[in-house]
Amino acid sequence: MKKISLNLKYLSFWVIFVFVLLMMPMKEFETHEVTYYDKGVHFMLFGILAYLIFNYLFVNKEKKIINSAVFSFAFSFGYAFILEYLQNFVPGRSVDSFDLLAGLTGSILAILIIFFKYNSPKPKLLLHICCIGCGVYVSEVLRKEFKISLYFYNPNIFPESEYQKRLEEINKVAKMYKIKVILGEYNHQKWREMVRGHEADPEKGERCMMCYKERLEESARYASENNFDYFTTTLTTSPHKNAQAIMTFGKELGRKYEIGFLERDFKKQDGFKKSSAMSRKLNLYRQDYCGCEFSLAEAEKRRARRVNN
Repeated sequence: MKKISLNLKYLSFWVIFVFVLLMMPMKEFETHEVTYYDKGVHFMLFGILAYLIFNYLFVNKEKKIINSAVFSFAFSFGYAFILEYLQNFVPGRSVDSFDLLAGLTGSILAILIIFFKYNSPKPKLLLHICCIGCGVYVSEVLRKEFKISLYFYNPNIFPESEYQKRLEEINKVAKMYKIKVILGEYNHQKWREMVRGHEADPEKGERCMMCYKERLEESARYASENNFDYFTTTLTTSPHKNAQAIMTFGKELGRKYEIGFLERDFKKQDGFKKSSAMSRKLNLYRQDYCGCEFSLAEAEKRRARRVNN
């Protein structure tokens, strides 16, 4: 059974809450004067309802912003109209056109807030991407908040055929999402010189720390020189990477190059599982090693052990 999203839980609760609140019998009032408190309640109830519907459709179901907004308004106002009619049959309640108007106004304001939130100019973000397996999920998440460009800078990848294969997959998804790809320099020999003396380091050891930092520094430098507002990396999607170290490096380099670092651990909230699922759905290539010849050798050892066992 699929896990119910948190946004759907909030929406379901609010629909039931509004129904119960407005269908509760009340004592007969001796006066029929308009009370601002009562109108304010309707304004809040249906404004929040419109916002929750939009949030579920746009964020969870990935519907277009216009479609999400129109359906949110239609459902919220329609629900307000139905409940107002049903109050004819509830002791102590009656139809009040001002209540309906208040609900309509709340829904309209919620839709305006939605458009301001999601249609305002998005900040520019340079997303360092190591492979499309992680990048497809992160790109999908971030492009709702930012105008992103993918920065493929990975001189650690070996052999060059592997580098080209990963780049091809990134270009495929970038074309699908209409995202710009920026190609960094590929100089594997220079990278080998950088890690000289650390060839025997274990995975997540000093060699990996040097590799994280070097790629992040180049990303920060490029973002700063090309007028981006933020930079970040897909590296934190993998459970095999030290996310805390990556984010520490990112913040340090953000200060050094005077550029914002988006501090996100993308494997949280099942990010790695979602990334894997999206890759399978789109039939994307997923490698079984980080990138360098040292991690490739470790992967080959793992494959040999599986065969022998």
